[in-house]
Amino acid sequence: MAERSNRRPIWELIVGRAYVDGDPDRCAAWGRRTFGEDRHVAAVVRPGSAKEVASVMAAASEFGIPVHPVSRGANWGMGSRAPFEDGAVVLDLSRLDGISDYDADLGIVRIEPGVTFAALAGFLAGHDSEYFISEIGGSPDASVMANSLDRGDGVMADRWATLSDLEVVLADGRRVTTGFSALGADRLKGVMAGAVGPIADGLFSQSNLGIVVGARVRLARMPDDLAIVSARIDGIETLKRTLVAWRRMQGRGAIPDRSVTLWNGVKYLARDNVRSAYEEEEIRRAETDVWYLSAYLVAESPEILQLRANGVLRGLLETGARADGAIVRVGGVWQEGCEGLIGKPSPRNLRTVYWSSETIPGFAEMDPDRDRCGLLWLCLAFPFDENLLAAFAERAQVILRPFGIDLNIGVEAESFRCLLSYFSLSYGREGPESDAMAEEAYRALLAEAERHGLAPYRLANGLPKSTSSGMTDLDAYLSEIRRIGDPAGILSRGRSGIA
Repeated sequence: MAERSNRRPIWELIVGRAYVDGDPDRCAAWGRRTFGEDRHVAAVVRPGSAKEVASVMAAASEFGIPVHPVSRGANWGMGSRAPFEDGAVVLDLSRLDGISDYDADLGIVRIEPGVTFAALAGFLAGHDSEYFISEIGGSPDASVMANSLDRGDGVMADRWATLSDLEVVLADGRRVTTGFSALGADRLKGVMAGAVGPIADGLFSQSNLGIVVGARVRLARMPDDLAIVSARIDGIETLKRTLVAWRRMQGRGAIPDRSVTLWNGVKYLARDNVRSAYEEEEIRRAETDVWYLSAYLVAESPEILQLRANGVLRGLLETGARADGAIVRVGGVWQEGCEGLIGKPSPRNLRTVYWSSETIPGFAEMDPDRDRCGLLWLCLAFPFDENLLAAFAERAQVILRPFGIDLNIGVEAESFRCLLSYFSLSYGREGPESDAMAEEAYRALLAEAERHGLAPYRLANGLPKSTSSGMTDLDAYLSEIRRIGDPAGILSRGRSGIA
C-alpha cells in the first residue's frame, strides 16, 4: 500500500513540490494519536484551493490511493490527525484558510476548513462585529468547520446547526454544493439550511462521503446584557436536585439552550494540575461527590437580566448547591475584568489533556501526540433524567477503577430534553498494553451505556460506536451511497461505520 500511496510526482504536479512532504519522520508525526497504535502515513499533501483538492482526489481515486483529510488536526482524544489505515496519504487542508462574504447585518460568513477559532474570532473583532463564534472547549487553533461538521459542543450555540451551503469535493474529484447555493440563489446563501428538497448537508457530517472545502456559518449575536452563574454541588443527591431545577429553568426559557456546563470535580482538578499533585482521597471524592456548574444568562434589558439571574440563583440555592452570580455585560459594554468572556477562544481547557502526565507544559509547547498523552473520549447522549445520569456516573466510576482510570466527565444540555456528556478517559501511556487497557475500558463503558438504552452522539476515529460488530440497515444504506461517489473506497474508510 505504501508504494501505491507515495506517488510523489503526481502530487507535486497538482499542488507543487513545496507542498508535498514524504519525509518519514515528519510523516510519522502525522500518524501519532493519544490512544491505540500510531498509523503509517505515506505522504502529506497540502492543496491550496478547492480545485487542487478535487484534482488530488481524482488522481487518488484513479490509482486507488487511500486519503485522509485533516483540517487542523487539534482533535486530541478523538483520533488526532491520524488516518484510519496504514499507508494513507494525509490531505492537509490548512492552506484553505479563507474568510469571505461577511454580512455584518445578517451575521453570515463563508469559511474554509483551515480557518481556526482564533482566526475567525480575530476577523470578527477586526470588523467590530455584533456577532461571535461559539467557543470551543479545546484548542483555539482547531478548525471551526471540522469541529462543526463533527458536531462538537459549543457555548450558547449549536455549531453544526449554523452551517449550510456546503461546498463539497467527492472522493472521485467531483464537486457539489448544498442548500440555496445549489439553486444559484445567491441572495439566500447561508440564511438557512432548508432549500427545497432533502437537506443533504447531514450526509457530510461525521462521515466519509465527501470533503467539505467551504461553508456558510450563521454566527451567534453577542448579547447586550449577559450574566454568569456558578455553583458548587456537593453530593450525588444534591446533584440530582440541581439537575431537576436546571431542567425546569431551561424548559421555561430562563436558561438558554447550550449555555450550561457541568463538570465533575476530577475535570475541574485536571485544569489546575496533573493527577500526581493531589491526594488519592481528594481524587476519589471528586469523581462523584463534587460537581461544578456554570451558566450564561441573557435578557432583553439589564433589569430583566437581574431578575432572571436572581431567579436562577434562587432555584440553585434551593437545591442545596452553593451558588453565586454576576452581571458581566450591560448595554453592550463588558464590565471591568470580564472582557472577552465569550467570543474569545482560550486554550485553558487543554491542560486537562495532561492529567495522567508528569507535568503540564505551557500552551505554546503543548503537543499531546508528541508528548504521548493517553486520552480517548466517549461522548454519550442522555435523556435529561437526573436519576439516570447520577446512577450512570456512579456506575462508570466503578467500571473505570480496575483500569486505573478516574471518572472525568463534563455535561451540557442540548435542550431541556437532552444532555450531552463527554467522558475523558485519561491514562498513563507506558506501552501497548496501556493502550489496549484503555480501549477495553472504553468498550466496558460503552456496553454499560447500551444496557441503559444509551449511545454515542460523537465518535473518536477508529473506535466503535457500538459493541455489536454488525452493520445496521442505515450503515448499509450509507455504504451504498458512499460507493457512488467513492467507487475505489479511498476516503477515510470505516469512519462512523460507513464501510
